[in-house]
Amino acid sequence: MGRRVALAAGVGALLGLAWWGMFELLASGAVCSKDDWGCLGAFVIATPVFAVAGAVVGGIALRSLSVSRAWLVAVPATLMAVVAMILLLGTTFLAFAVFAALYALIAVLTNPPRGEGAVEGS
Repeated sequence: MGRRVALAAGVGALLGLAWWGMFELLASGAVCSKDDWGCLGAFVIATPVFAVAGAVVGGIALRSLSVSRAWLVAVPATLMAVVAMILLLGTTFLAFAVFAALYALIAVLTNPPRGEGAVEGS
């Protein structure tokens, strides 16, 4: 289980760094105009796109690392982390820690029990 949690936390941390980079790019005004609602509109569009893309990338990364139940970790952890980062809007530098912690937590909660599929007494 330790390997599974560590790999999930690593993938989560990388996705958190991607979130931080996306948010800082939008906040700097490099990809949007700061006039009217330009950057806010870009953020409102980019957030659900990142949630879906992050869940897919996280699932593929965990699956390629041979983590069992990869999609059960990636989808809820990414969605919860995106919601948490929206609520913690001013603290984007914590994104890697929030994503890593939620990925690790979900990896622990969805860990398959030992001997799954084995019939007792046989």
